[in-house]
Amino acid sequence: MFRMTSCFVAPAFVVLMGGTAHAALTADQVWQSWKDAAATVGLEVTAATENSDGGVLTLNGVSIAPTGTPGITISDMVLTEASDGSVVIEPGADIGLDLAGETKGSAKVVHEGLVLTAREAEGGVAYDFTADKLDVVYDTTYPGMTFDGSAAPDVASKGTVTLADVSGTYSDTPGTNRTFGLDIAAGMMGYDTSLDDPSLSLKQQTKSETADISVSFDLALPSSMQLGSMESATDFGTALQEGLSVSFASTQGATSGSMNQESDVMPMSFTIAAGGGESSGVLNKDAFSIKSTGTGMEIETSSAMMPAPIKVTSGPIEFAMTSPVIATDVAGDFGLVMKLSQFSVNEEAWAMFDPTGALPRDAADLAIDISGKTKMDIPAMIEANETGGMPPTPAPESLNITEMTLKVAGAALAGTGAFTFDNSMGVPMPIGEANVTVTGANALIDGLIATGLVTQEDAMGARMMMGAFMSPGAAPDELTSKIEAKPGFEIYVNGQRIQ
Repeated sequence: MFRMTSCFVAPAFVVLMGGTAHAALTADQVWQSWKDAAATVGLEVTAATENSDGGVLTLNGVSIAPTGTPGITISDMVLTEASDGSVVIEPGADIGLDLAGETKGSAKVVHEGLVLTAREAEGGVAYDFTADKLDVVYDTTYPGMTFDGSAAPDVASKGTVTLADVSGTYSDTPGTNRTFGLDIAAGMMGYDTSLDDPSLSLKQQTKSETADISVSFDLALPSSMQLGSMESATDFGTALQEGLSVSFASTQGATSGSMNQESDVMPMSFTIAAGGGESSGVLNKDAFSIKSTGTGMEIETSSAMMPAPIKVTSGPIEFAMTSPVIATDVAGDFGLVMKLSQFSVNEEAWAMFDPTGALPRDAADLAIDISGKTKMDIPAMIEANETGGMPPTPAPESLNITEMTLKVAGAALAGTGAFTFDNSMGVPMPIGEANVTVTGANALIDGLIATGLVTQEDAMGARMMMGAFMSPGAAPDELTSKIEAKPGFEIYVNGQRIQ
């Protein structure tokens, strides 16, 4: 995939498309604001020629780059003042980037109908943009890997990333916390890439297309902080305390894609089809949380190194995690949710290790849902890792096991529980209980023996462990266990003390 070592590109646009707005913008003000903002981060914004006439500023040979190094070039640009106080910006057809460093080559933006409109918004500047189509086309080389110290041939990487039916808004709002916002929607996002690595005898082609992309991103920076000024975990913690926050939300429609790999080690090809999904995340001084859901997927892969193609399908997928960020006197929420439903593989894959059908082919389900309260200081833990110091120990106060289930090959495990924690001794001491039920375990062991994956001796050990820590349930091939944690680190299983 494309590796860009000219990392100034994204921050450049963040800085340039900002500043304090006037009630009615002029083309010259917008152009000057870009030059002024660029100077604050070591960039130069220049034009070979400038012509301002009747509210229309025409630029040719526009360059955005660090002094003395390659950067972004735009063939021409026209800024036109509108009657409503906004400025309409129309870039030319040629927008390119020359790469410097280990990665050599170029990238360019090819667009159809790209128009930006700068306008005043809450004392800052907002840029509305639309385009029928945007293509980012790159053609690069970078050093390959070598295992014997000899010079490796370069890796060639090229491709096109496409957005169609694009619209959105970028905003920069001043205040105690300077807030950057980006909202973008596209009817389609796709890519078509290739990779040729002679040192690994590897050639790879990938294609993908996703419908109905929507992304919203917001970043709040304290007024005391500059872009790129965070250099340590201490700076990160201070910025959080002063108002640093990040949030995002996205949705997408169906995705389809393929990959073909020519390789001496693992030649293979696969296709993927996935339903729509959505994700969101937040990071501030109070909490870090992330959530993602999908409606299902289907992956099929084949290789000359495998006896049969493998097809994997799943139903809805869900992942969520939340945690406090900076320790306070009051514990914060933490949680983890992982759900994978109707996960299955094709009969040809089953037959590789179970040709006689000894195991049920039931689709697998996994669900984990736990939550609670804890005190945790993530910046301090990062700082301790950087300096070699002793990290602060998280201090959990409660843990609720709402759901913990696993269903596979006819067997099932289910567990629930609730615990509180005594942290007065410096080590969290749990108090509470959990209840576990297992069904179909003996039938699963018998099936594994029949496939040859488990020996009789191993099975005997597993059954002895189940007998020691579980009791027969009400239904056939059902086992139950009650796990209790009592004061003094006393642990009981089915009433029998084990610690």
